[in-house]
Amino acid sequence: MGAQIVINEAEKRVEHIEDVLASIAAGELDARIESEFEDDLSGIEAALNLLIDDLSYELKSREEAQKELEEKLSKIQEQQKTIVQQQEDLLELSSPVTKVWDNILILPVIGTLDSQRAQIMMENLLQKIVETGCTMTILDITGVPTVDTQVANHLIKTVTSARLLGADCIISGISPAIAQTIVHLGIDLSVINTKATLQSAMIYAMGSSKVSVEGFGTNKSDEVLEKGE
Repeated sequence: MGAQIVINEAEKRVEHIEDVLASIAAGELDARIESEFEDDLSGIEAALNLLIDDLSYELKSREEAQKELEEKLSKIQEQQKTIVQQQEDLLELSSPVTKVWDNILILPVIGTLDSQRAQIMMENLLQKIVETGCTMTILDITGVPTVDTQVANHLIKTVTSARLLGADCIISGISPAIAQTIVHLGIDLSVINTKATLQSAMIYAMGSSKVSVEGFGTNKSDEVLEKGE
């Protein structure tokens, strides 16, 4: 009779071990094997508890490492968004369109001019034309070291788009190197009004807008005297 009780008790303990292991497998890492007996089976129970402790520690360490990795990844993504936004802001600031006279806009371009910057430049210029209603624009590329085919095409598109909005666009400051590159690439800029310097472009724009300023063009009173009026 005593042997039967011992067997039954052992079966219950084995079932308890199986339940604990099933709980661990289900993610309940705090589950442990509890026993009040000191026998051969209790040694197995103690060994399983140590194994469960090691497994729980490892899983918790991995969860913490995964959480830390996700937090770092999230910070990196936020930093990338910030960098992209700053780059976009810098591109916007690098293409400032300024109203220099009642009817004249000027867009000075300095540095490397790639397709992305040329696109933003065109958008800024067209938006400013719409906002101000100016009909003369000057695109000064004195500070641009070189252009390629795509950039040249963007310049042509910018001039064409400005004309569609009712504004004439003058390109000034084409360097000899850029002029040679444009000719070598076979790009036709004959339809675009170009001037050697920004000053020449300003004088032309003011003359076309019937604006006269000392130091830039002929004074209107002098024109009246010449005509004998």
